[in-house]
Amino acid sequence: MKRRDMLKLVPLSIAGMATAADRALAQEITLGYPESPRPGESLSALYQRKVRDILLWIRHNQSENLLEASHAMARTIMNGGRCWANWDLGHSTRYDVGEDRNGEPELLTQGFNVKNAKKGDLYLINRGNISAEDKKSKDITVVGGPAPWSSDAKMSELIVRDTAMQRVRERADIWIETNVTTLGAVVLMPGMPAPTGPVSGIIGQVTMWMMVADACRVLAQNGKSLPVRGDEPKLSGNNVPWAKLEAPLMDNYFDIAIRQIGMIDAEMGDIRSIAGMAADSALSGGKVYGYSKNKMALCAEAQTRRGGLTLSRGMFPNEGVPSVYSGEPVKGSSKDLVIMGLFKPDDPVDLKMLDACRKMNMKVVSIGPMTRNIRIPEGRTVPKEADIHVGRMCDTYGLFALPGFDRKVCPTSGALQLQIFWVTCMEIADEIIKRSGGNVPGAFYSAAIEGGSEHMHLMNNWWQERGY
Repeated sequence: MKRRDMLKLVPLSIAGMATAADRALAQEITLGYPESPRPGESLSALYQRKVRDILLWIRHNQSENLLEASHAMARTIMNGGRCWANWDLGHSTRYDVGEDRNGEPELLTQGFNVKNAKKGDLYLINRGNISAEDKKSKDITVVGGPAPWSSDAKMSELIVRDTAMQRVRERADIWIETNVTTLGAVVLMPGMPAPTGPVSGIIGQVTMWMMVADACRVLAQNGKSLPVRGDEPKLSGNNVPWAKLEAPLMDNYFDIAIRQIGMIDAEMGDIRSIAGMAADSALSGGKVYGYSKNKMALCAEAQTRRGGLTLSRGMFPNEGVPSVYSGEPVKGSSKDLVIMGLFKPDDPVDLKMLDACRKMNMKVVSIGPMTRNIRIPEGRTVPKEADIHVGRMCDTYGLFALPGFDRKVCPTSGALQLQIFWVTCMEIADEIIKRSGGNVPGAFYSAAIEGGSEHMHLMNNWWQERGY
């Protein structure tokens, strides 16, 4: 019997009375599946609980595979090879990486070009595929995992599009299981067949940085270093908090990330205020935008995302002008709200976009780090000038100072920004349901599953007609 079929036979009440081994199996079966709130539980609290349970399961059950993958990455780099990556980081594989990403070591080459791949390279992949011939001819080590857009994920029987029927597991040398489903979201709202609250991004970002952290540790142990992107001042002096190299750093990264995710609850007052502003916009005919400097970060996450709310759309700076995801300039008004996703508090491009939105009388809030090296920068910053800011628990720079590396590696700000956004979206949904007397905001299915495209058209019609 397939485990997804067993789900029907393991009610949570019975699972609670089972043996420890049975409980572990029941939890694994239900982890990535959508769930309705418990009595008195908000949608945001349910989302936080589901994400925490999934991440803890991965830490407890996949640490050996994650550690093996990190050693394989380090070995590839020391042998002169390249580590390619197409890893699910949200609505794209580029959310938390980029040329100026603080704390990102030049370890992973985003994308995969088989012509440029050398014998002995490594491929970190859960979005896309690699042929058996290419793997064999180039002797490529494949580190794989499930993603909602693949038949490796649970509930793969729902997929109808050929582009999503690809599998990685049969060619993976190392497999990172996450229990993610093809629905990709974990929160059920009353009356809405599509679940909301996507989880693949937070899972992908945390697991990626866990692997990167230990790969860099192993490289440092062996006297090898890599350039680190970003504008953090280079490490120097006697007060550098050097990380210990004797024990895996992925545990440290996980502990810090999960602690910071828990600290989102300390800013729920501000999150609920943002939700109220978003509800004001949606219910009055205005628009809610998710902005990011990197188009493939929060901008993409807010744009027709599997499990995303219909009411949000992406915004990014296109040739210096705030633009929607398609590239058309934004025509803003006082009814609109912009949620700015930050990777650093004082980025000149972000400040320029803030000014442009203010000129259109748009409301602006921000999520992400407000500090550099735990200090608030002098002068202008987006958090200082936004109507509300959330993200006081994370910093612009990476976590770990490693011998030979010129900057600290492995930031948490991307994962926290993403998690805060979806917690906020869950609060927005609750607020709209309350204010409208029970109208439920739309949520998108995956277009790759049965009925997904039709549902997407229906939700877009809802958005055009009522704004949410």
